[in-house]
Amino acid sequence: MSELPDFSAMTKEEIGDWFLANDTSALVTAARPAMEPMVQVDERDVPIVRPATFRLPPSMLEWLEQAAGRDREGKSGRA
Repeated sequence: MSELPDFSAMTKEEIGDWFLANDTSALVTAARPAMEPMVQVDERDVPIVRPATFRLPPSMLEWLEQAAGRDREGKSGRA
């Protein structure tokens, strides 16, 4: 397995450059399973869903709209 960098000693730009220039399979291999739930839940153990806003390139948005058109729930995930 190749040597992984010390990400805590790197700037955000250096980390980004590392991910762009390197094979990340060693990082995935070294990863451990999450010890805490990855989804926030309410008192009934129901996942809490919050809206998120982000920008997409026009071609990706077009692909998403086509995929949502094939899905009964649409882009919002609601029937």
